[in-house]
Amino acid sequence: MHVHIDPFSGVSGDMLLGALVDAGVAVDDLAAGLAGLGVDGWTLARRVRRDPRVGGTKVDVEVEEGPQPRRVLADIVALVDGAALPDPVADRARAAFRRLAEAEAEVHGTTPDRVHFHEVGAVDSIVDVVGVLLGFHLLGATSVSCGPVPLGSGFVRCDHGLIPVPVPATVTLLAGVPTRGAAGPAPTGELVTPTGATLLRTLASTFGPPPPLRLDRVAYGLGTRDRGDVPNAVRLLIGERTDSLPEAAVVEVLTTTVDDLDARLFGPLVERLLADGALDAVGRSVHGKKGRPALEIVVVAPPDPATVAALERRLFDETTTLGVRRRRERRTVLARRFRTVATPFGRIRVKEGLRGDDVVTAQPEFEDCRAAADAHDVPVRAVLEAAQARARAGEDLE
Repeated sequence: MHVHIDPFSGVSGDMLLGALVDAGVAVDDLAAGLAGLGVDGWTLARRVRRDPRVGGTKVDVEVEEGPQPRRVLADIVALVDGAALPDPVADRARAAFRRLAEAEAEVHGTTPDRVHFHEVGAVDSIVDVVGVLLGFHLLGATSVSCGPVPLGSGFVRCDHGLIPVPVPATVTLLAGVPTRGAAGPAPTGELVTPTGATLLRTLASTFGPPPPLRLDRVAYGLGTRDRGDVPNAVRLLIGERTDSLPEAAVVEVLTTTVDDLDARLFGPLVERLLADGALDAVGRSVHGKKGRPALEIVVVAPPDPATVAALERRLFDETTTLGVRRRRERRTVLARRFRTVATPFGRIRVKEGLRGDDVVTAQPEFEDCRAAADAHDVPVRAVLEAAQARARAGEDLE
């Protein structure tokens, strides 16, 4: 399933939460998944409110009054680590807060580990970020794109005083992303929050017009402010990509070879490359200069300049390389869809590769199988085989 984010009136964490609930994600499922974060005094509230022009859903994170602790990146990562979130959600959450810390550090002239998260370190913002990433996971999104981002105009007051819109951290986060100016001569205020910008950069692998879709549904998440003639909402276009049939697609391939990288660093590097938007990242053993054993790192990325730049920075920051090679290639891909099958060990998602309407391959999601195996104290192989058998039988719950 592909989701295209259309931020025609801006974007924030609570607007994306509302859009996900409008698309069918249950508030109770979100709250249950977020309960392990280890922060108290908040609830998710779905408002009885719709915009007469677009409909939509309003969701707020209600927080009990009281002082908020000053949190740094390590504090928030510890919350994510202890939350028992699905691995893809936890990886993206860590990457999102790390990306935000890097942007704030650049603005304030410090290092990411020393940045104090003010507004974004508050409970409601933490729940917004992790909740949206969990919501996209629960929705079953396998790919995400985003339209041009409106910058807004005017000034906004924050902990640091009065600053121009878009605020410096948002500008830094949106570097390389297609943007557009605010409509009309009057200041519009802040249309994209740092939280919203962080989520867009974490979720979307491409920015621009929506890809060809077999549209399944449209959802709207409502913001708080009244923008007059313009609905204050973000829109999600949800469906199957019709350009993902077996045909050649252009990708950017980044490669580098290192012979002095600590092998323990490769696993975390791959996780972060995927969180940064890589389509694939692998390592293979080669022989380098002077016949030394070496590791060639190969990263496949969408041909999006912002994503490619972020991946290149990651390779320079987290390996010992002095240079990264880049080239354009074409690859042939199968369309993908998820089904859920019932097994004696619970529901398991199965990813199918399609050529037209024909199923070419079907594989159970390993993390689902591992979680079910742990819950029932059985070998993972038993769950895999049960899910494969149900998939071959054509059973389908969703």
